[in-house]
Amino acid sequence: MAAASSPTALMPARTSKMKETAKGSYNGACSVFVGENFLKNHKRVFLRQLWQDLRVRIVRTSIDSISSIQEDVQLVLGTMRDLGDFDISCIEELLKSLFSQATAYDKVRSSNSEKASKEILARQLDEAKDRLHTAQAREHKETLQVQVTNNDLESVKKEHAALKVRVGQLRSSLKRQRELLHTVQTEIREINEEIAAIENISPLSDDLVEELRASAELLEGAKEKLNDLDPFA
Repeated sequence: MAAASSPTALMPARTSKMKETAKGSYNGACSVFVGENFLKNHKRVFLRQLWQDLRVRIVRTSIDSISSIQEDVQLVLGTMRDLGDFDISCIEELLKSLFSQATAYDKVRSSNSEKASKEILARQLDEAKDRLHTAQAREHKETLQVQVTNNDLESVKKEHAALKVRVGQLRSSLKRQRELLHTVQTEIREINEEIAAIENISPLSDDLVEELRASAELLEGAKEKLNDLDPFA
């Protein structure tokens, strides 16, 4: 009759099986752990590059055009939020402040887009009047020249047929001079319209000039803060 198997004889096999089971469970846990870190690290790299590209675009955008990129920025922020795992609230707060200041700046700039400072208006008016004086002097000179040439033409018509060539030359000269006169007269009309437009512009008050300057400084400051921010470093 065969001897009964003792509990001690079964222990090595059972112990070996437990070690294999434990080893497999441990390796599986490591795989999950390493996989999660792998994804998280790649998300971090992607988010950091995404933020750096977005930051560069914002900084390179002039303050007059900041509001125009708000929709694109929100689209990028949505992608960053969807990736999860990282807190981007600091970026969202700064961008919210940036676009709030941009809206205020645009409002001030828009409400005064048809106004100019007193100094600018005075300078533009003086320059326009100087050009008008010069153009009027040219008009007088060209008018006299047209009159002289026209008188010469009438005299030449009465001369011998040999002077027909001279008549043709004078006609060509008269045509050019009339064209020049018309050009000068057109310029004078445009300058007069410009002077009238300048005189009808309401000067920008000192308070509005200061408000626009302060709003521009705040917006530039917000851009600098965004340029220095790197939450994924």
